[in-house]
Amino acid sequence: MEKYDLIVAGGGMSGIAAAVVSARKGLKVLLIEQSAMLGGMGTSGLITMVMSSRKYFYGFGKNLIDSMIDKGGARFLENPAVKGYNYYPYDAEAMKRELDLLVSSNGVEVMLYTKIIGLKKDGREIHELILACVEGEIRVSAKAFIDATGDAVLCRMAGEKVVVGDENGNIQAPTMMAYYSGVDFEKYENFLSNFENGDEPAKVKMIHSLVPKAVADGVLSDCDMHHPGVFRISNTCDVAVVNAGHVYGADCASSKGLTKAAIDGRKQAYEYFNFYKKYVPGFENAYLTNTGSHLALRESYRVEGKYITNFDDKSSYRKFDDAVMRFDGGAVSDVHASSSDSKAYNEYKSLFKNRENINMDDYATLPYRSLLPIHTDNLLVTGRCLSADRKVLGQIRIMGYCFMLGEAAGLAACIKVTDNVIFDNVDVKKLQKELYADGVETI
Repeated sequence: MEKYDLIVAGGGMSGIAAAVVSARKGLKVLLIEQSAMLGGMGTSGLITMVMSSRKYFYGFGKNLIDSMIDKGGARFLENPAVKGYNYYPYDAEAMKRELDLLVSSNGVEVMLYTKIIGLKKDGREIHELILACVEGEIRVSAKAFIDATGDAVLCRMAGEKVVVGDENGNIQAPTMMAYYSGVDFEKYENFLSNFENGDEPAKVKMIHSLVPKAVADGVLSDCDMHHPGVFRISNTCDVAVVNAGHVYGADCASSKGLTKAAIDGRKQAYEYFNFYKKYVPGFENAYLTNTGSHLALRESYRVEGKYITNFDDKSSYRKFDDAVMRFDGGAVSDVHASSSDSKAYNEYKSLFKNRENINMDDYATLPYRSLLPIHTDNLLVTGRCLSADRKVLGQIRIMGYCFMLGEAAGLAACIKVTDNVIFDNVDVKKLQKELYADGVETI
């Protein structure tokens, strides 16, 4: 049985950050991913754009994007529709290659096409993972483990408490992302200019004008007024990444539910392609090149850990002594609705647009304790399934923050292994010093 210092479950952006920074510090690291590629939602989910806070984006993720910009695989674009965020679209294939290079050049051992099907736990520590591989079942062990699966897979197997969605189990609806080529952006942007009056962004006003008509015409099945829409990949090509349509009622906590949602999402993506071709100038010659190989999830399971960072913490710009990351505070969040009814949309919009008592010169922090499960001493959780309420996660589930969360988890694992302590006893001051040295501001 192969033994490691650290095993990271999940090869999304948070898991990659955790694996690479810990390997750079000398740990023997295994990164396990069930799909054929690294990057998670940022590659297989076709969310090929890093959205980051304009003020709080540091360390591993920022260095990765800067490197890709230097190589021509990513770029910074102004996007007035994305308020409060920086927008870094990138080429999907370039990101796949860059992530492959990052793990290989830093000595991270990677197992793709590999699913975790069980674990062995002795008391309060995980000792082995059971993996389903092409060649059959194998077992691996480590001193430390990080759950970066997005679905709390390791935490659930280890007996940690998790919750799904709101108090009724409703989750933020996922989207099937799509790529269109052949878009005439100049014509599209000229059309958008017709809607540039009033308080709402032109894109929103356009959608609110056209979607009800498309439903009445039988082009769209659902009158979904929440429509992030079309984003440019580059100013020099005719390709768009399209974030349109919510698969309302999706059960993202079961295989059967995800299967149905993925099938419904592909059907819906084609409906929106027809919508753009029929109603929106600039899309007459567009071509639907592909949809995501993975449904773009916003929410599934989340862990209830040593501390659940809550919306009051965010709203009041709370500072924790054991902080591992700064993030935008205030009583605002991007929690997509679970249904298409107007009440749910208005609740989303009210929360997303709330600017009362916003202090642009202040920030909230995330405590290290929100990475700590309660019952397992050698396990950390990072990314979309960490210990925070859904309004906080609505804010920090974006890629920019997930990079920083993974970096914090990976550096904590280095201290845990080097100092031979449990994760509860990691010296947080030492962790904060390591993060600061990498450019990540905490307290």
